[in-house]
Amino acid sequence: FPGIFAERAGAYFSRYDEKLARHGMAKWYELAILNARQNPKAQEYANTTKDLFERAMAPPNPSTFIPYLNPLHCSKVTDGASSLVVVSEEGRKACGIDPGALVEIVGIGEAEDDITKPPPELTTLTTTQNAVNQALEMAGITLDDVGVLEIHDCFAITALLAFEAIGFAKKGEGASFVLEGNTTKEGKIPTNLSGGLTGFGHPTGATGVRQMVDLLQQCTGKAANQLSMRKSHGMMISMGGNDKTVTCIIVRTK
Repeated sequence: FPGIFAERAGAYFSRYDEKLARHGMAKWYELAILNARQNPKAQEYANTTKDLFERAMAPPNPSTFIPYLNPLHCSKVTDGASSLVVVSEEGRKACGIDPGALVEIVGIGEAEDDITKPPPELTTLTTTQNAVNQALEMAGITLDDVGVLEIHDCFAITALLAFEAIGFAKKGEGASFVLEGNTTKEGKIPTNLSGGLTGFGHPTGATGVRQMVDLLQQCTGKAANQLSMRKSHGMMISMGGNDKTVTCIIVRTK
């Protein structure tokens, strides 16, 4: 997968501003670790490195790793387990769960692409785009209604591409979106306050559920790195493969 997403990074560098993109990827790494330091369950919780941005700006070395990406641009495979309980309104009442302790799923988008074929466009997460549009339509909302986001940042370049695919940034402007502080706790769309795959870790197979757990905790005021929720909706996006199977779920606080 590092090699596959390095191809996306290379195509992105060729089409857009490579220097700006590298700065955006380094900033994403820095933010991921800073958020992870606020989450005791995150793999990078104890990371005390001071020069996060500078380290992430290290040039790729294809003779020892891959072109276009350095190791800090990659999420870490880790151990972990997550679980969720999904109930109807009747089930909630039967279980005696207070409405304030849960969220309501109001939008689901599921999109797939042929895993045997290369991506139709290396600089666009087409399947992510389709899943997000489906979820927004089902929920009957726009991006302006979303107050917190969990994305599948398996690689730093994926984060930049995700903001563009979702629609928060225009094509080629994902790096600027991150560098301008839009994804911080105080920003336009606080993202991956859990640390995300880059900072929390990537327990492959459990990651999608973990993302929903962290989204649930943010929306119900129980997160380790808690946001002061300004809007009633949250969104998560979980990816399988090279943007081949994508699930987008939108929730609303009760």
